[in-house]
Amino acid sequence: MTDIAKRMQAISPFRVMEILARARAMEAKGRDIVHMEIGEPDFVSPQPAIDAGIASLRAGLTHYTAAAGLPALREAIAAYYAQRFGVSVDPAHIIVTPGSSGALQLVLGSLVNPGDEVLLTDPGYPCNRHMVSLFGGVPVPIAVTADDGFAVSPRQLRDAMATRTRALMLASPANPTGNLIGVGDLRDLNAVLRRNAQAVLICDEIYQGLQYDSEPETALALGDDNVVVINSFSKYFGMTGWRVG
Repeated sequence: MTDIAKRMQAISPFRVMEILARARAMEAKGRDIVHMEIGEPDFVSPQPAIDAGIASLRAGLTHYTAAAGLPALREAIAAYYAQRFGVSVDPAHIIVTPGSSGALQLVLGSLVNPGDEVLLTDPGYPCNRHMVSLFGGVPVPIAVTADDGFAVSPRQLRDAMATRTRALMLASPANPTGNLIGVGDLRDLNAVLRRNAQAVLICDEIYQGLQYDSEPETALALGDDNVVVINSFSKYFGMTGWRVG
């Protein structure tokens, strides 16, 4: 049997998918299962999205698209950010990917050289550190606790930064802690991060809008050129199986 590359052997399994497989096997046997293992709504995609998808297929729109995504879709995403958040995003700066994980791989593959360090919260989404390692980067955990609202402080960021720091990865709302990071706090953190001219702030906003005690915000409101935002249609729009990020 062919050996698997060592870099892949070092990646631990994504346990939630194993749990999901077990749960679905139990469902297939007639068990009534409440799914709390994976970040997915328990209802189908919105009817307008379904209707638009069917119409596109019937219209023959089944061929390759531009590498960065349909121009009309990128323009619509830019319009969405302008309308909802009051931020201006050039459609040329928007890339549509097969899911937000694909977007994160593109970002890390574009930024991280072997030995570069990427700062992440601990706890955090487990796949992030594996993606950093896949490109030869070094994931550096920053411990967050319930006592501080699972938030990274500017002091913690200063202590964690080094000459090889390439990026700080944050999520708001965060998985699994639910932490929300306001634009003011992001601005304070990015002021520290920008002391390293090569450091980039990567913000995972795929759960954006799924909060009920405050209005959603976006890191794009900072207007800084070292900010990359990753978003998705999966969570807020209930389109997980469509794989569009």
